[in-house]
Amino acid sequence: MAKLTQLIDNEVFRAYATYATIVLLKMMLMSLITAYFRITRKAFVNPEDTASFGKGESAKKYLRTDADVERVRSFKATENAG
Repeated sequence: MAKLTQLIDNEVFRAYATYATIVLLKMMLMSLITAYFRITRKAFVNPEDTASFGKGESAKKYLRTDADVERVRSFKATENAG
């Protein structure tokens, strides 16, 4: 089994670790941006998410799609696919 110092010195491993870190940071950032747009636009997918805005029929008006939220979601999907 390779020693840790040999693994860290490996150029392929360093490239893999760098790009994995970039992808993880991007995923975390995109989830925060999506949450921001959902909260500011009050456009939620699940009824549980609308609990803080009301109960019953008053909360149902927040179960909708918003163009800005969908734009962030589609950007996230296309970036991860490419």
